[in-house]
Amino acid sequence: MGKNSKARRAAKVRSKAKAKARGAHRGPAGRPDHSGRAGGESWDGSGFSAFGGGEPLFTHADSVRGLLYELRRAHHCRDAELTDAGIRALAGMPAAVVEREVEGILLGRVDSLWSAGWQPAELRRQARNGCATAASARLIGIAIAVDHARRRAASLDSRWIAQVDSLGLPVVNARAGWVRGWVRDEGLDWADALRRFTDVLGNVLHLPQLDPVLPRPGIAGGPPRVAGAARPGRAAGAGTNPRLERIRGLLAKAESSTFEAEAAAFTAKAQEMMTRHAIDAALVHGQSAPDRQQPVAVRVPIDAPYADAKSLLLQTVAHAGRCRSFAMDGLAMSTVVGYPDDVDGVEMLFTSLLLQAQSALADDAKHAPAGTRTRSQSYRSAFLLAYTTRIGIRLDEINDAVYAQVNAEKGSAFLPVLRSRSEAVDDYVSRQYGDLTDSHVRGGYDAAGWASGHAAGQNAQLNSGDLAATGT
Repeated sequence: MGKNSKARRAAKVRSKAKAKARGAHRGPAGRPDHSGRAGGESWDGSGFSAFGGGEPLFTHADSVRGLLYELRRAHHCRDAELTDAGIRALAGMPAAVVEREVEGILLGRVDSLWSAGWQPAELRRQARNGCATAASARLIGIAIAVDHARRRAASLDSRWIAQVDSLGLPVVNARAGWVRGWVRDEGLDWADALRRFTDVLGNVLHLPQLDPVLPRPGIAGGPPRVAGAARPGRAAGAGTNPRLERIRGLLAKAESSTFEAEAAAFTAKAQEMMTRHAIDAALVHGQSAPDRQQPVAVRVPIDAPYADAKSLLLQTVAHAGRCRSFAMDGLAMSTVVGYPDDVDGVEMLFTSLLLQAQSALADDAKHAPAGTRTRSQSYRSAFLLAYTTRIGIRLDEINDAVYAQVNAEKGSAFLPVLRSRSEAVDDYVSRQYGDLTDSHVRGGYDAAGWASGHAAGQNAQLNSGDLAATGT
């Protein structure tokens, strides 16, 4: 045999070996083989397939990692053709390597998101809102649980631990193999699992940096008082103030009442107590050392539908509560900035008013005249906007009445302190978030919806007799 023939034959053998290495061995019923074998050749555990003299042809781990990041990019760009091609290529890789790389990328991303200011409840909620399937969202929840299981309690702030505990995450351990368990528990075939991986990575690898509101893992303790969820939807430390607990009780009564006038009276009393509490704090600081408290921030979830109208309601309540609020585009959240007790009060009042608005909308749907489209987008958007407008007027009226009464009884010494606190909040927002822009609330106009929302926002005349009738 001539030299050229021998060279051609050797090249052909090497070509067949490489092609064989690229194909993953499949087990029964189309399930992936988790042994790590590729194309029937030995897998040495280091990521190399060896042929002939043991020379490594390529690293499967590197190939898988590169494919996963390319799939993430294709998903983010909505390139279906590139996504399908990437999944086909990934299906040819050893399943054990794919699972291991998904675990590593996910845990690394979760850790970096904590450093970027995200909290566990926020990431879990983002997964539910952003992922295409519930199975994908559950995988992110498992990743949060695995990350938490790997950390020592001493390295975590107590509020962080309480928040994770409140999420109801599955019980896991810190060992590898949890992605394989997720595939099994979800009953997915391998092709579906690969698409879920793409969905998950496409959602968590593009999240932006946020302003920290809780000490991240590894920095236990943190500042003495930071607003942020000790459990989702509630500012940390809210339960330690007896007056705030009374306010919470009033709002709970407002939410449960079936009488509009009574609900309005409870709500008004709660706002009055919050304003008096702020004035009392201003008087104390005005008569002693400079105010040692500083503005803090808390992020409030704003769920669809009508997220922009709900954000406007939060902004209105925050203004009346001596705070600032702004929506965070694309994240279904708003940030509220203010002094700690004011922020707690704004969160409570907003939640209560939103529940009351939803109750009023449900009542409208039952009793509206024939032909009224109470479930249409234009009706509900108009309802919420009118409701917000009327609520803002009422809260300002309550504040003005309390200011006038305290001014008559004790003088106006509290006003300069309140102004100073307001300026400190504005400075915090400007320093942390820069210039904010206005945006329009989307949604059509509906005369019936506006009238009904105005009535729900008004509910009843809030005079002293109404407040006295609450017995508080």
